[in-house]
Amino acid sequence: MTTRSAAHRAAPMMLAALVLAPPAQAEPRLDLDAVRSCVETAAELGRKPTTCVDDAHAPCLQVSTETPAVAGLCFAETRQEWSDAIAARMADLGEKAPERIAALAGIEVKYDLLSALVQCDRMEELALLRELPAEEIQLQKSRCTATASGLAYIRLLWRLPDPDTPLAKETDK
Repeated sequence: MTTRSAAHRAAPMMLAALVLAPPAQAEPRLDLDAVRSCVETAAELGRKPTTCVDDAHAPCLQVSTETPAVAGLCFAETRQEWSDAIAARMADLGEKAPERIAALAGIEVKYDLLSALVQCDRMEELALLRELPAEEIQLQKSRCTATASGLAYIRLLWRLPDPDTPLAKETDK
């Protein structure tokens, strides 16, 4: 393994750590086994797994609109869980996958996150221009960044499933 490839594999984890600062968290909100199952089911049905993120965000979406700060915190905590899941998946790929595959995964997740986060910034700036209430803007931004991280994780599972899952067995055919 070369120093450069190790740096490439570490880049998404560093990006997630730098861009997505961790908020305080009481208990996990994400059921990553359910997310993985959702992705596998979507693959079996020939559908894109993007709805798996919405399903995982259901607890935050159920928070009353009268408490936008609470909903925002929920999305911030969920975003951190997605980021932790990405880092764990990248570490696993770094250990188990061929070096080239792990490097490709690192590039894909990095740019999936960056492009989605740029769109979150765009939406925030447009909301500021429309002079929306600060609480609404913050909630929108928190939800967007959580969704960006969730989609990056989902795409990582979709593109590179674990070898022992039905999804991987399908992609090996």
